[in-house]
Amino acid sequence: MTDTAMNNEQAKKTECDAVERLLNEWRTRIDELKVQVDLAVKDVRDEVGDQLKIAENVFLAARSRLSNALNDTGADLKGMRRDIEGLLQDLKGVYDASIAVVRRGRG
Repeated sequence: MTDTAMNNEQAKKTECDAVERLLNEWRTRIDELKVQVDLAVKDVRDEVGDQLKIAENVFLAARSRLSNALNDTGADLKGMRRDIEGLLQDLKGVYDASIAVVRRGRG
């Protein structure tokens, strides 16, 4: 092999090695980004999950108050209505907070 051919081969190998290193750096960046996305999704899922648990509990409390109102003939209906309306407001607040978390997670 001539000196020129050896120099060309060495230059080619050097260039290929440089490209390989660059590709490896990008592979690392992509893998790190995937981890960050997974963590962000998990954080959003956890936060929304917590909000949904609260929403379900508020919903069940409102349902229970309604059931009690229907079954208790001597109940203070105005008071029960105020309680249920308050619970529904709480439910709306938790629901809206959950939607905000989902939107923030998408943004």
